[in-house]
Amino acid sequence: MKHRNHSISHKMTLTIIGVSSFFAVLTMLVQLIWNYQDSIDNATSDIREYSESILPSVAKSLWDVDRSLLSDLLSGLGMMPLVSSVHLDSIDGVTMQLGKPLLTDDESQTLFHYPVTYQDQLIATLTVGLDTNQLYYELWRQLIFIVLGNGLKTLLMIYLILTLVRLMVTDRLSALEDFTNKINLKSLKKLSVPETVTASPDEIAHVALSLKAMYQRIRNDLAINKRHQRALQQQQHLLSDLVKERTKELDWQSQSNQLLAEISLQFLSIDTCNVDKTLTEVCHKIGQLFDVERVSILEFHQQHAYYRSFWTSELHANKVQGISVDNITQLAKKFETESTLVIEDLEALKDFSPQEYEVMKSVGICSIAAFAIKNAGELLGLLSLSTVSRPLNWNAQKKNMLTQFASALNELLLREQKERQMIVLQQALVSANTQLKEMAETDELTGLANRRPFTERLETVLQADTPAGLFMLDVDYFKSYNDTYVHLEGDVVLKRVADALAQCDILPHNALLARIGGEEFALVVEHVTPAQLTAIATQLCYLVEQLNIPHQASPLAVLTISIGCVFLPLDKVSGLKMADVLRRADVCLYRAKDKGRNRVEVEACNTRTY
Repeated sequence: MKHRNHSISHKMTLTIIGVSSFFAVLTMLVQLIWNYQDSIDNATSDIREYSESILPSVAKSLWDVDRSLLSDLLSGLGMMPLVSSVHLDSIDGVTMQLGKPLLTDDESQTLFHYPVTYQDQLIATLTVGLDTNQLYYELWRQLIFIVLGNGLKTLLMIYLILTLVRLMVTDRLSALEDFTNKINLKSLKKLSVPETVTASPDEIAHVALSLKAMYQRIRNDLAINKRHQRALQQQQHLLSDLVKERTKELDWQSQSNQLLAEISLQFLSIDTCNVDKTLTEVCHKIGQLFDVERVSILEFHQQHAYYRSFWTSELHANKVQGISVDNITQLAKKFETESTLVIEDLEALKDFSPQEYEVMKSVGICSIAAFAIKNAGELLGLLSLSTVSRPLNWNAQKKNMLTQFASALNELLLREQKERQMIVLQQALVSANTQLKEMAETDELTGLANRRPFTERLETVLQADTPAGLFMLDVDYFKSYNDTYVHLEGDVVLKRVADALAQCDILPHNALLARIGGEEFALVVEHVTPAQLTAIATQLCYLVEQLNIPHQASPLAVLTISIGCVFLPLDKVSGLKMADVLRRADVCLYRAKDKGRNRVEVEACNTRTY
């Protein structure tokens, strides 16, 4: 309450305290002096009586040198109230000191000297010190009790006077003050004026009622403001949560877009030979981004789903095996019309599709989100995200984002598939070209080279700086053989002759044997001498003759061949033309025929001949 120092009760209190204090101080001084003198007298009397009572015992123990008894007697004296020190000094030099040391100028203690006699002979002096400070301390304690007693009397008088004032004015004003102090504009607590204030219809009651009405108006206005403020705070919280959520979504979207861009660029420049390693890395990144425990890429082949790539955050996860499409037929049908399938809680699938539920439960899946990888409507595989310990937290944003990841993955796998198909086509094309080349360069009947590779080899030999040989071989009387044994049998004979010639042991590994006409063969051999050339030709004639193929139209009655050979020496090869060399070999061949057939004619090729 304001201006309390100027209230009636305050003034009355000060007056009573002043008068009472004066008489109380006067009374305390008189009583203190009396108590001091009484304490000195009592302490001196007690010390003297006790000391005189133990002097004979002290004398006896000192005379008998009983230090134990002497110490007990002096200790008992030292424990008396207000005794600060005890000192015994004998004439024979024995000294005992208890308590404070004895000093002549020490004002804190008063000394009492007592002679110690034994058999009327002075043997020692006993000095006892009275602690003056302890005496003053006891006087102060008494003073405190005196002050407390007089103070209580004064307070009782003040209490009686103030009680009368309080009952009439102070309590009512204090209650009104408490009421006003409890008014808090930040609180809607309901307050009421005490009935003791409004019980009497006086000025204090009128002021109290006015304050009560004012507080009610303030309270109503504050309640309205509180409601408006609460609504505003709720809107602010909602807005703040929305901003945080949108910021989190944007951050996640930014991370997703960045990862998608990185993966897309990586897919564009990736070597299809390293696809599996890249797919494992991509699955790891997608798993961390979407906060799942498993990410897998499945490929469908012959009604079976194979794990192309698999990543998991589980420390001790077992390797997941493939799944038969027959066990997930209902889910597979969904992908015929849809591109995505999200199962946030696998338990929801238990009643709808128990077979699929058991399959997924067997591999530990709790929830799954799968995205189809298609080619022109054909389901090639799935991008699958799953959890094993909690339901999947999914939303449209994640669904849309993962659809884009699946699209990028779809393009990569399709490109890989096309490149794989292209490689297969290229290999098939190479194989076909190889077969066509072999067919173009191989005689269909005998399997030997035909005229084209023969002319190419001969042209190469003519341009090289190496000695070589050219053989022209012809089956003797072959027209007559066909006329006698028909053409089909003639083809069989040509095949047997070709096999015999190709299997000749002394032919060099790089020799080229070719069929260049109906019954005409040619042979090109490099790195030979004229002697080797003759030996090879002679061996070839011998091999054919040893076939013992019957030939009734031949003078020898068996099938034979004639050979014309041309040796191309190293220093003579350069500058020769193919036509001239072939013509010279034919000349040698016809010479062998003219000389009776089944023989060999060898000639060195000389440019001066032409």
